[in-house]
Amino acid sequence: MTLCSCTEVGTVSTSNRPGNTDKERIVRNVRTLGTFGIVGLLVVSLVAPASATHGGIHPTFKRDDVWFHCNGETKIYNVNWLAAAGGESAYVPWDRTPPTTSVAGGAGCGGIDVGWVTNEVYDVVFQGTFTGNLRDLTVRIHEFLVNQTREGATQRMRVYAEIDGLPIFPQGSTEGAWEGRAFTVTPAEDNSGATDLYEFSITNLGYAIDIFDEEGELIDVETGGMALEDGPGSNEHYLRIMFGIEGFPGEDPPTGSTAWVWDTTEVESGITFNPPTLASAKVAADLPDF
Repeated sequence: MTLCSCTEVGTVSTSNRPGNTDKERIVRNVRTLGTFGIVGLLVVSLVAPASATHGGIHPTFKRDDVWFHCNGETKIYNVNWLAAAGGESAYVPWDRTPPTTSVAGGAGCGGIDVGWVTNEVYDVVFQGTFTGNLRDLTVRIHEFLVNQTREGATQRMRVYAEIDGLPIFPQGSTEGAWEGRAFTVTPAEDNSGATDLYEFSITNLGYAIDIFDEEGELIDVETGGMALEDGPGSNEHYLRIMFGIEGFPGEDPPTGSTAWVWDTTEVESGITFNPPTLASAKVAADLPDF
């Protein structure tokens, strides 16, 4: 039985609501309760157990870590993409197994990011699946060149992604390219300065808000986006993501040319789905509507 359509009542936990900060809580006072609303509350409190009062799904969000792996005939994504003419063998996959071999052992792959346009040739495309509900995700990627030319501590970037074929960032109107959304990240030096680690979180992918009555009983769960199943969920979804530096190689020093690297024990690039904490760099998606 769902009561939220009758009234605004009780305490609402808004930790996952789009546009609100973590741990923010809003208390809504009872304003108007019609006869049916009052009767409904009485019936629920008398005959229904606390864990079943809202009568709908109660999504949760389970952490899942994946790592990017090499794919294609060579170690360079852009070469593989051109050789495969954009075929599936060109794109970078992921799984739940972290890299086990170092650069010295011959492991590792990379891709060149030209910088001035977001498309499949000039930006590495990472794609794979995740399971269940999704609130947010954090990308961790190592880069190899721009730390030698970047001025200042921060770097402007741009990201584009799709979930189950649905764009979660603006597509734009340029043929063969995507607009995406820009944000700023502060890279951290890694591997004794040989690489920089970039971490950024994509937020606003899904939410589940517990709604309680004045007695502290759960009466409803407001959901949206990729909060689609009860519990953590078991359905498999497809994510496709590309990102890169927002700059131009013609600038002095060049700001738009870099290389992303992955699949070695030194550069464990990948994604954390539903991370316990978010990266300091965040970019909000357009809430998926399924």
